[in-house]
Amino acid sequence: MIENLETKLPHTLAHFGIFGSLGTITEGPLITDVEFKLAEGSKFAYVEKMIRDIARELGVSGIRVTEIPNSTYISFEIPQPQVETIPFPPMVYSTEFIKSSYALPICIGVNMRGVPVMKDLSKMPHLLVAGTTGSGKSVGLNSFILSLINKKKPEELQFVLIDPKRIEFSMYNNQKYMYIPVITDMNEASACLEQLVNEMNYRYTLFEQEMVRNIGEYQEKGLKMPYIVCVIDEFSDLIMFDKTVEKQVLMLAQKSRAAGIHLIIATQRPSVDVMTGTIKANLPTRLSYKVSSPTDSMTILNSTGAEMLLGRGDSLLLEENGMLTRVLGAYVSNQDIMNMLEPYRCAEPQKFKDILAQRQQQAKQNYQNSRETEPKTGMISKFTSWGERIGKVNQRRVVNFLLAIVMGIVTNMTKSSSKKSTSDIISGAATSAAKSVKRSVKAQAKRAITQAVLDSLNKKK
Repeated sequence: MIENLETKLPHTLAHFGIFGSLGTITEGPLITDVEFKLAEGSKFAYVEKMIRDIARELGVSGIRVTEIPNSTYISFEIPQPQVETIPFPPMVYSTEFIKSSYALPICIGVNMRGVPVMKDLSKMPHLLVAGTTGSGKSVGLNSFILSLINKKKPEELQFVLIDPKRIEFSMYNNQKYMYIPVITDMNEASACLEQLVNEMNYRYTLFEQEMVRNIGEYQEKGLKMPYIVCVIDEFSDLIMFDKTVEKQVLMLAQKSRAAGIHLIIATQRPSVDVMTGTIKANLPTRLSYKVSSPTDSMTILNSTGAEMLLGRGDSLLLEENGMLTRVLGAYVSNQDIMNMLEPYRCAEPQKFKDILAQRQQQAKQNYQNSRETEPKTGMISKFTSWGERIGKVNQRRVVNFLLAIVMGIVTNMTKSSSKKSTSDIISGAATSAAKSVKRSVKAQAKRAITQAVLDSLNKKK
């Protein structure tokens, strides 16, 4: 903490015409949180405008000022001279994490006071991560994956890891947790995402048969279905290479929550052409490490501030309810990753094409089995589906034809003699019905031609 901060901060603020009283000062592993109550009539927007000059006067960089919800105080977040490193293993082996009741718990890091921050991925339901090179984004992705591995068994959770850079997720290959081998080829990424969409649709077919609404209710019936978490690193490179990926990701983001399929998307360049408004609308939970400009911060968080972060895991978490929390990510080393993955390593390496073909064949067979177990449809449902296929215009023609037949039968029965057979009556009714339908069609055609001629004459005038 800065020496004599209790006297230096009010004195510095007074230089810029900002007056008030100090509140609680809390030291954390990353920053010192200083509460300050502004004098009556002072504007918070003016304090935000002068924050760079205040940081220069105090001799530090990266000061952030925020409003404290439901309070008259504001908060000055002043960086510590030396940032502490938060180790990951103690967090994931803590009693709070082990006893957590979350379906998919992930360790985000610690807040300003050093308290662990844990969230449920199934409630988010997806996570969007952004940050420049060296900001701690890749370490954060590894901590999220390991958090889920330490909480769930391989039969309860499967991963799909897409790594265009080829180096971040290579150590996760040959793991029992993998739904499919780690994908490094961008051409294969589209096929894998398409397979995830098919898996989602198949799961909804099972839910319909069991009359449940989501994976939680399906598992409560004693039926097994693993969660699937898809982690995409460098989403901007992937979407620039193949535009069809955006459609598949959007479909998963919109519909896959109830099916137990969740996305963690990371990007180094959160520009508007990559993170479109539709994608952002379906990813309300976002985590931003240090970014290069206020524009990128606005794109990912809808507010500035991420460009003032310190790096090395310093981040801002935008929760699904709109609250913004500053979090210091935990550090996980390569050795920690290898130690946690060792018990779940497979004996033989897996090839992407073989596994994908196997998954596609399995999904096709499952779909055929689900169709065979469906109850046979009756005549009414068949007639309804046939009516949907022929369209509204043909539906009206069929109804008119049937009504004409009924009216013809009634008319012939009242006028005919007793010597006339029933088959003759029905035949005559069908003939008269066909003539009436032809007359109505001809009348409609005449009206259409007349209207077209009148329209052309009016245009000439």
